[in-house]
Amino acid sequence: MPQSGATRTQLTPEEMLSQAAFEAALAEEVEQQGVGKTVRSLKKGRCFDVYGGVAEELPNGLIALAVQTNEGPLSVQNARRSGPGSTDPQSVPSRRSQPLDATTDSDGLTTDELLRQLTAAGANPPCSLLCRVELARFHPSQRPVLLPLLWKYVVDHRDSNNRDELVAVGAAVRKYIAIMPMDRMGELTALLETGHRSPLPIELEIEVAKMVYRNFETHPPDVADPQPELARRFWEMVQAYINPRILLRDKHSAATSLAIEAIVSMRSPLARQAWQAAVACPYRWFAELVSDDLEELQERWSGKNSEAAAWLRELRNSVLAHA
Repeated sequence: MPQSGATRTQLTPEEMLSQAAFEAALAEEVEQQGVGKTVRSLKKGRCFDVYGGVAEELPNGLIALAVQTNEGPLSVQNARRSGPGSTDPQSVPSRRSQPLDATTDSDGLTTDELLRQLTAAGANPPCSLLCRVELARFHPSQRPVLLPLLWKYVVDHRDSNNRDELVAVGAAVRKYIAIMPMDRMGELTALLETGHRSPLPIELEIEVAKMVYRNFETHPPDVADPQPELARRFWEMVQAYINPRILLRDKHSAATSLAIEAIVSMRSPLARQAWQAAVACPYRWFAELVSDDLEELQERWSGKNSEAAAWLRELRNSVLAHA
């Protein structure tokens, strides 16, 4: 639909020339390095002068920022650390919650108080409390109390039609997987099983796959296929969503790519089939996205577990040789 005269922007000749030059440069970049890497390079935004602010490392390894810039306050969510390292979702934090907004420091609650509130709230804690719990950095000694509370909330509210509750479920899922013992990852199979009265919302499937991948990215499995049932659930997701008629629907490409990468990160026997499904996809950008992410995984594993890195290198060579 054409834009109205009130909102339509008329380009000057100089702007039109600049846009044409950009489109030509973009086409050249796509031709030289592929869609996946080109998309990554386009994520570079314009620069701001930063005068001050705070940064919070979230339990899922991403960074949240609140800063003051030359163009006003700026909030950034889900940023990644620079450099080749990968933050460990299982890392040990301090015992005190660190609020993102510096103006709320005086109201910051200890993790003991957050646990007390979450326990006292029973079956229906406020959604804001779950989101705050996600940001808090709990000591390992508090996890035996926190983990059952998070799991109960996820199970009780996974079928909710309330958007705020689903946001809180996502926060609970991320926190639960970030701090759960690695040898208990198989418990997550229950969230992805078919036959439940309603399927897990795709947003939550994405959170589960993303967090499983991040854990095994940081902790390469010493033995192959540590969680076979979980890998099979991810393979069911791939089979359901890789259909070209489905893949382009909202969020399905993200869920599919993360499920494939989670399967590979667990060194599952299904890894070859999963990666081959991506390579065989008619959308070149999707195959490149998955292959680029798994190339980065191999680089990260190289400094952590030489056996796992060698397995992934051999898998990559085999899959791409038959592409």
